Amino acid sequence: MWKYIANRLAMVLIVIAGVTLVSFFAMYLAPGDPAELIALERYGQDLDKSQIESVREAEGLDAPVYFQYFIWLDHLLHLDLGRSIITSDDVLEEILLKLPATIELTVAGLLISLLIALPIGVLSAFQKNILLDNCCAFFSLIGISIPNFWLGILLIWLFSLTLHIFPSYGYGSLSHLTLPALTLGISMSSITARLTRASLMEVMEKEYILAARARGFDEYTVVLRHALKNALLPVVTFAGMQLGYLLGGAVIVETIFSWPGIGKLLVDSIFARDFSMVQGCVLFIAVLFSLSSLAVDILYAVLDPRIRYDMYD
Repeated sequence: MWKYIANRLAMVLIVIAGVTLVSFFAMYLAPGDPAELIALERYGQDLDKSQIESVREAEGLDAPVYFQYFIWLDHLLHLDLGRSIITSDDVLEEILLKLPATIELTVAGLLISLLIALPIGVLSAFQKNILLDNCCAFFSLIGISIPNFWLGILLIWLFSLTLHIFPSYGYGSLSHLTLPALTLGISMSSITARLTRASLMEVMEKEYILAARARGFDEYTVVLRHALKNALLPVVTFAGMQLGYLLGGAVIVETIFSWPGIGKLLVDSIFARDFSMVQGCVLFIAVLFSLSSLAVDILYAVLDPRIRYDMYD
């Protein structure tokens, strides 16, 4: 088990190294000159070439791109992500400041998706191929088909502009959290509900379920005490993987609802061409995604003792 975790951590480091490489060189393919942006911030609009060149030399931007990458990588190993080109704020401090809001939104979206999906999936498995099951299937199709940005706009129109129940933007209270979390949770719940239904229906055909029925247990006891735990194993795996995807989806949702998280910081930095901040945000999201995948693998082994990782030794 420990050797497997060490192997996975090594893979995580390789993925993160690849992300740093791609994100660094991708920013240099984007339009705009970092030296000119820094000079504009320092000297204002009246620039001449000498000022831009002095900034380029002072910041090391006159060196080859690959050399700049190794310098940035060396700083990264010392937990130094640099400073924002626009605000001169420390990148790591700014990301850590925005991180709690992103985690709050992501966890809330995950909980909402499970609260919606698990009851629907269980009921659909109980009432398969009849009206309730068909209604659940229709709900899943709608949830999968609607993009996050459109769903967010629909929720704002309904609950903010029409019913005046929840605010359309902002941060700081449960009412501010509701609409962004619903936007993230609804799209994920549709997939989770179908996965729960399929997994539960498969488990209900196992021999130990037939044995539990033969012992006289009622159907609800059979499902809740014997079938549901094993049926939730693939659901837990999927939910953990979706936690990483929710971090990516939060980029759009945070922008729509002006939620002050890493996603909104990333979008604002892209528009401002703040290269250091963009690289830091992309790297941080990649780290969170990789660690969540590792946590899912470990949790899967805890939930199901039959799973062993000897094959990875």
